[in-house]
Amino acid sequence: MSNNYDRPVFDPNSNLGSQSLSSYEEDDKPKGGVLSKIIIALLVLATGGLGYYTYSLNKDKDMKESELNSQKDQIIKELGALKGSYDKVVEDNKNVNQDLLDARERISRYIDSVQNMKLNIQDLARFKAQAFNLTKERDFLIKKNDSLMRANTAIRKDLDSVSVKLDNTNAKADSLARQASKLKEVVEAGSALQISKLYAQGIKGEKNKITDRARGAEKIRVCFTVGGNRIAKSGSRYFYVKIVAPSGLTLGANDSTSYNERTANFSTATNFIYENKSVDVCDFVSKTGKEFEKGTYKITVYDDRLEEVGQTDLVLR
Repeated sequence: MSNNYDRPVFDPNSNLGSQSLSSYEEDDKPKGGVLSKIIIALLVLATGGLGYYTYSLNKDKDMKESELNSQKDQIIKELGALKGSYDKVVEDNKNVNQDLLDARERISRYIDSVQNMKLNIQDLARFKAQAFNLTKERDFLIKKNDSLMRANTAIRKDLDSVSVKLDNTNAKADSLARQASKLKEVVEAGSALQISKLYAQGIKGEKNKITDRARGAEKIRVCFTVGGNRIAKSGSRYFYVKIVAPSGLTLGANDSTSYNERTANFSTATNFIYENKSVDVCDFVSKTGKEFEKGTYKITVYDDRLEEVGQTDLVLR
């Protein structure tokens, strides 16, 4: 009886052992092929995912650049509108506030900066904030300018009103001045002294005998009466007597005097005291040579304003 326990567990020559090893090897082959396929699939997925991610990044970048450019254009548009509002204010107002002109210049510089700069998100946010602040500043400055313009308008109205009143006052003053001048002329005319009874005589000797002979006369006496005038100036007054010989020579002092634009040549200045009542006045002019000329002597009397108040003739034979 054979003992089975004396056999080796695995007999190299046994068919059973060969069959078992072959079956293990056949089981390992399909497992390695599946793993390779899995790895390849994963690589394909990873490559596709990376490509998609890259595509997504580029697409997002393009979208961001497009959005930035769009917002950049919007900022430029807003700044342009701001500048346009300043331009209109400056155009409508000749005496515009300097702050408005400075603000308009700043906006022009901002527009140039935005147009020439490649913006990023931070720059875009900064320029948006500046545009907002400039809008607020524009509103403030325009209100301030409007307030100043209204104040200026009110001041101009007041000045116009004052000017009109001043013109009216000046017109009234001119009218009063003209009236005063006319009144002064009337008063002066009314206060002028008038003479009457003007005559001239040849006189000789100590007793002042009258003569009409040129050889016998030693002096020529001129007399006249000054009329009374209540509004005339009283006190010491002067009248001027001019005696012109037949040869044209002015006798006596042959002096001259002036009043305003008038000048008069005279023979003697006759002084008298005037008390607003009629007064008789006489004065004498002596001969300058051996004797008076024969002929007609012209006698003229001027008041103290050098107005001619009387004229007469004297004939000496």
